Amino acid sequence: MIPHLTLWEAPPSKITLSKSLVHLWRFRIDLPGDNIAALKKLLSRDELVRADRLLDPEKSTRFVAARGRLRQILARYLNIPPAGIEFSYGAHGKPRLADETEKNLTFNLSHAGDWGLLVVASGIDVGVDIEKIDPQLEYEKVAARIFSPAETARLGQYCLARRRRAFFRIWTCKEAGLKGQGFGFSTSASVRQDAGWLIRSFAVDRDYLGAVAVAGHATLVQRWHFV
Repeated sequence: MIPHLTLWEAPPSKITLSKSLVHLWRFRIDLPGDNIAALKKLLSRDELVRADRLLDPEKSTRFVAARGRLRQILARYLNIPPAGIEFSYGAHGKPRLADETEKNLTFNLSHAGDWGLLVVASGIDVGVDIEKIDPQLEYEKVAARIFSPAETARLGQYCLARRRRAFFRIWTCKEAGLKGQGFGFSTSASVRQDAGWLIRSFAVDRDYLGAVAVAGHATLVQRWHFV
């Protein structure tokens, strides 16, 4: 059963999470300089090094914004200061909480353009992806390189007028599923829903598509808009 998506809403003052629920957070990362400076103070040394390695200033500041928001949101679940959260990383770079006492809280982060997405769950693996629809991308060449035969066939079922948007829908679903498993586009495999993964596509904003992947039987995805 594909989980139901709620509308984007303001989060409640008290966040509760059960195994039948998944929380999906949407937030802007095109923030003013003073906001970026405040969020930068929350980051760890390794996060600051990663930000400094990004030679494009815009990419660097949006990385800071995304990681800062990640910490602020997770702090609501953990009841600790955002700067006090420590992460460890899987073989393919997927972050998780370093504190073993919080190992049931799972999450995944993605950001593109002006928006970031964070999915949070309890006791189940999750993945999320967001992409901005690029009107200049030669998507058919990209699809030929990274899509599986099943995904390529699915793309071909759309009329030409809808095919670009369909490409990004398939792309985000694929990436969310692979990220949920701890991989990325290093593999051309697709993620099958009959293998235990439930995947939903959705609009984040105009010209932005997202997808969330859940390994389990969550019945509801509550969507929050972080302000």
